[in-house]
Amino acid sequence: MTTNGSTPPFDAWQVESMRVTAFPAEVVPLVRLSWWDDVVGSPPEIVISRPKTGQYQAQGDFEGRRLALQIQPGRIEWRTTPVPKAAEDDILLLGPLPEVLISLSKVVAAWLPQAPALVRLTFGVVVVQPVENVRTGYALLQKYLPCVRLDLDAAVSDFLFQINRPRPSTTHVGFRMNRLTKWSVQIAQRVIVTLETGGIATRTLGEQTACRLELDINTAPDIETPLPAEQLGALLRELSDLGREIAQRGDVQ
Repeated sequence: MTTNGSTPPFDAWQVESMRVTAFPAEVVPLVRLSWWDDVVGSPPEIVISRPKTGQYQAQGDFEGRRLALQIQPGRIEWRTTPVPKAAEDDILLLGPLPEVLISLSKVVAAWLPQAPALVRLTFGVVVVQPVENVRTGYALLQKYLPCVRLDLDAAVSDFLFQINRPRPSTTHVGFRMNRLTKWSVQIAQRVIVTLETGGIATRTLGEQTACRLELDINTAPDIETPLPAEQLGALLRELSDLGREIAQRGDVQ
């Protein structure tokens, strides 16, 4: 659906990567950690655990995508990325934004009831919309950026627009939600690198131009006490809803 008759449908955005990052109030014990099994319902394919340094990583396929749980001192992250494929394939994407958002939210929402005390929660996503060329990409960005005026008839390149528009939380009085966005047009090349007798050979398979949007929606870092445990699910929904609004409507107050 569209919101103002000028921006493309919401599902025109294709996801490169998506994550939910949580910042625990205390050190997370890694002994007998069962979060993955409890949430996914089956063991991960890869587990790397380094208790001495407080690092842990689990990976596996989930709903046709690569899911990862990564723990570092002061940081817990659930991330989804494309399943690696042959080099000849197109640039790897996860699928339409609404579909991927539902998939990852399902995982994180199931984890939050058993999460440790958290002082901060972040939703991040990188999405793209393929376009014909750079000029077409800037014309599309113009629809999402009403406060910016691009002279499409002039030679324009290397445009990057980044801004944070905080909002008061609707879930918890006194909380502030940061809404960081970064808008650009990217040209991505598909390249095969092979080792040959004379050295390294590269072959370009083609390139793809796309509008690119990076979102980082988070509870403000100035909160010193743990987030209310009973509100974590609602805060996660608010973060993802704010991201959804920006992807639909563009840079709005």
